[in-house]
Amino acid sequence: MKKKYLFIYLLALFSPLVIADDWSLGGHIKYHFSATHYDNDNLNVQYGSQYPVDNFFDFRLTAENRWGAWDSQIHYEILALYGDTPETEEKLTNIGLSAMVGGLPKDNRRLFKLTDEWGNSNKLDAVQRLDRFYLGYNGEQLVIRFGRQTVSWGNGLIFHPLDIFSPFSPTAIDKEYKTGDDMLYGQWLFENEDDLQMILLPRRNLQNNQIESEQSTLAFKYHGWYQEKWEFDLLAARHFDENVFGFGLSRDILEAVWRFDVSATRLKKGTTTVSLITNIDYSWVWFERNFHGYIEYFRNGVGNAQADHYLSPDPALQARLERGEVYTQGRNYLGSGIQIELTPLFNFYTSWIANLHDNSGFFQIRGIYDWVEDLQLIAWFDMPYGDKGTEFGGIPIEGSDQYIAPGQRAYLRLTYYF
Repeated sequence: MKKKYLFIYLLALFSPLVIADDWSLGGHIKYHFSATHYDNDNLNVQYGSQYPVDNFFDFRLTAENRWGAWDSQIHYEILALYGDTPETEEKLTNIGLSAMVGGLPKDNRRLFKLTDEWGNSNKLDAVQRLDRFYLGYNGEQLVIRFGRQTVSWGNGLIFHPLDIFSPFSPTAIDKEYKTGDDMLYGQWLFENEDDLQMILLPRRNLQNNQIESEQSTLAFKYHGWYQEKWEFDLLAARHFDENVFGFGLSRDILEAVWRFDVSATRLKKGTTTVSLITNIDYSWVWFERNFHGYIEYFRNGVGNAQADHYLSPDPALQARLERGEVYTQGRNYLGSGIQIELTPLFNFYTSWIANLHDNSGFFQIRGIYDWVEDLQLIAWFDMPYGDKGTEFGGIPIEGSDQYIAPGQRAYLRLTYYF
């Protein structure tokens, strides 16, 4: 997208503020620093630094309004990554390992091109974009929204088999804003407080840049209650030319909350795969401190049960990795986490994910300190573990003695809200 579109961005962002009253303005500025260590035989070292250092900048300006039955959101953001990682990620993508790298959000598949990529170089990857841009109607029973927005479905705490719309990575720390998608969203509210939701999400074919039904999603979800104790979801979708059916359930059990989601997908090759999660979380007081803990089991229906298939996964898994629907290679996982409120202003968190097939895993610890009003400081550490030949310990590269694996990483983030 050319620089001239910056004017269109700003016009779209600010013109409603001139012609309408009662807009709520806000946003944040986030800066975080990260330092990573890779083992000598990690593939990242061949294509980059063994000790990469990166700086990430996140600026978001929000404008939201509601007038009568109508509402609108416009979120403009600038995201920039400067350091050693952009060049390494580009090189890994060039050798066909795009599913192994991250990167900033792009609009290659989306209906609207609202992302301007600028400053791309060996050191810098930066975008400016509209992450929310929709108009909505909220009637007594009917809700309709069209434009760039977010929807999250399912009961997952770490993994999300029913959330097929840009779910968070299981190792993501910052879950404040989910990346928006261009869609038509509808909801019908029944008198018994049940509701029926609909999503039509068109996407482009990456090969020809055309909107195609085979790349798009049409989904319906019925949300209801049974005997005022059981909360349930029923899902049916046509997603990337595959049929998906899902069922979710949750209820309170002995002051804890238990959840269960299962999805069945009819793959293009003619087989049916089943994914599911079940989890439970509980809050308690111990030593005059507030605690919250959870545990979750995840079965990835398209995942690999054998480690020697990690580098060349099944096409169904490969497609989901590239689309950002799943983030792990294995079949069965167990995850858990604990939050401790050490003081009203300082919280300590731990989280853990384990691949049950190869005994590798990913451990995270972090602290969040509300320094002063509207200013927050976060520090965290990523610590993958496992033997060579495992998902988190190192996936072997065929024909070489190198491996690809996440590195040990330390972060420090400062956030200012306005």
